Amino acid sequence: MIHAFNADNVAQSAAVLNHQQGAPMSTCSPSGEDRAKGHFLALVTALIALALATPLLGNAQTLRTGGTGAALGTMRALGEAYKKIEPQFSLEIVPNLGSSGGLKALEQGAVHFAVISRPLKGDESVQGYAAYEYGRTPFVLATSRSDVSNLTLRQIADLYSARVAKWPDGTPVRLVLRPANDADTPLFASFSPAIKEALAEAMSRDGMIVAVTDQDSATELGRIKGAIGTSSLALIVSEKRPLSTIAIDGVKPTAKALSDGSYPYFKSVYVVTKGTPSRETARFLAFVRSPEGRRILTDLGHWMPPAGVAAR
Repeated sequence: MIHAFNADNVAQSAAVLNHQQGAPMSTCSPSGEDRAKGHFLALVTALIALALATPLLGNAQTLRTGGTGAALGTMRALGEAYKKIEPQFSLEIVPNLGSSGGLKALEQGAVHFAVISRPLKGDESVQGYAAYEYGRTPFVLATSRSDVSNLTLRQIADLYSARVAKWPDGTPVRLVLRPANDADTPLFASFSPAIKEALAEAMSRDGMIVAVTDQDSATELGRIKGAIGTSSLALIVSEKRPLSTIAIDGVKPTAKALSDGSYPYFKSVYVVTKGTPSRETARFLAFVRSPEGRRILTDLGHWMPPAGVAAR
C-alpha cells in the first residue's frame, strides 16, 4: 500500500489557513508572509506530532517518509514499483514537511528516512545524518498556458519586474512566488542579475501570491489564469500536474539537457537516514539505486550524475 500519511484533520486545517475561499496562499507584504510562515511552521509541528502519536507500524516492511515536496511523487512511484517485488511492502508519505521539517521528523523518529532538496548544513552533517544524492531534476519555470513555450532571461526579468504585465492575448501575468526563506527563491534569483533584481521587486509588492509549499505552488500555477512560477520537472511529471515547462533561452528543461550541461538550473534531491537504517529501509534505498530504480528516476525527470560530480 502506497499512500499519503493519514493526516486528514491537519490537512483540512492547512487548507483553511492557506487558501480560504479561493484566496491566495498568502500575500507578499511582510505581515502576510510572516503569517504564512507561522501557519506553515504550525502545520509542520502538527504533522510531526501526529506522526509521533501514530507509532511506526510493527510490520517491518512498512516505511514512512517525508520532506521536500519535489520528491514526494517520485518516492510514491518508487514505492509502488518496489511493492511489485515485495508485495508486503508499504510506504507512508507525510505531506507538507519541507526539507528542514523532514529532517526534524527524522530526528524525532517520526519517519524512517527523509527526502530533502538541499545538501546537509554544517551542523546537520555532524548529527549522525547520512545523505545520498539520488538524482538531479531541472528547476523550471512552469505555467498552465499552452502558448508560452520559451522565454529569454531578459523576458523573465521583464515579467517579474512588471515591465511586462500582460501576456500577448491580454491576460494579466500572475506571478506565483515562494517565501523569501525557501530554497527555491535564491535558486531562481541565481538565474541572472536582472532576474535577481526583478524578483526582489516582485517580493516587495503588496498583494502578490506566495505559495508556501512545492505542492501549493503547483496547484496555484494550474488554478490561476495567466500564472507563472517555479517548480521542478520531477514534481510535475510524477504528480501528473497539468503544467507546461518553459524553455529558457531556447533550451528545454529535460534530464538530458542537465546531463549535457545545456540546461544549468536544477535541484539536487537526497534521501537522508540517521544512524543505522532498518533492514527494510536499507533494502528500499538499495532499490532506489538499482538499475530499475534509476530507470524510474529517469522517466520522472531526473539525471543521476556520475560519481565525483559535486552536489549542490
